[in-house]
Amino acid sequence: MVLMLLTVATFLVVTGIVMAMYYTATAETAVERRVRSLVPGQVAEAAPIMDRRGPSAVQRSLATLGRYGVGGGERSLAQKLSVAGFRSPNAVFVFVGVRTLISFGPALMMIVPSVSQGKPLGRSLLGAALVWLLGHQLANSWLRIVGKARVRQITDALPDTLDLMVTCLEAGLGLNATIARIGEERSTMSDALGREFSQVALELRSGRSREDTLRSLGNRNGAEDLKALAALVIQSDRLGASMAKTLRAHADLLRTKRRQRAEEAARKLPIKMLFPLALFILPALFIVVGGPAILRIGDLVYILTHG
Repeated sequence: MVLMLLTVATFLVVTGIVMAMYYTATAETAVERRVRSLVPGQVAEAAPIMDRRGPSAVQRSLATLGRYGVGGGERSLAQKLSVAGFRSPNAVFVFVGVRTLISFGPALMMIVPSVSQGKPLGRSLLGAALVWLLGHQLANSWLRIVGKARVRQITDALPDTLDLMVTCLEAGLGLNATIARIGEERSTMSDALGREFSQVALELRSGRSREDTLRSLGNRNGAEDLKALAALVIQSDRLGASMAKTLRAHADLLRTKRRQRAEEAARKLPIKMLFPLALFILPALFIVVGGPAILRIGDLVYILTHG
């Protein structure tokens, strides 16, 4: 117990010293802060409009831990977080901090008592490595599941959103005004696609070109249908084609694809039901059906063997 407390205390002291050295080395001078306040930063891909609150104390702590966590420099991690809808400036560090806590924390709690009790070091290290790997994979799997769910939500909502865009275009609105209107209407419904359109409208109002904004819309969400829509709108805008007719045809295509995905999922359902049926339903059914017969046969065998 004493050894465990000393280990945790040493870990906290070393972490505090490293963090203090980091902040001392990267602290801005008064002149740099003044220049930063006078010169606004370049307009980047803003976070969703509805999220205007600063990071909480817990998020700041996790972000600080994530700067020293394993995997903080992964290039694909920022894209995965963007697909999942986490786009704050500290999103990567917060996720890495959480992943570090749920991987190194249990591993440390497992290896310290084992070493203090005199157990073999190799076995203790192997068990701690397995616990670390489990926590690491759980965090990555959660992020992948959230990203896939958000991509599915955007893909399913896209045909209906295109119908609204066609209605607005035929009513006389321009493309930019249509995007802003759709974002305003759908963002109040806690719809991921509506929030994306609101962000596109914000970027267009800030002066970013329509082509760059639409390409960024497709790239940051990871939905193939959204990428195809962005490319179609850009091509139609260049050629001067009727945007309403183009979007109506594309909406029909996406609606057909959505129906085909539903039919495919329905055809896969019997195969997916086979395993729970074999593992949970059939054994209970065999016990109910064959149990009385087995008991009756056992009684007969006992009578025959004992006269």
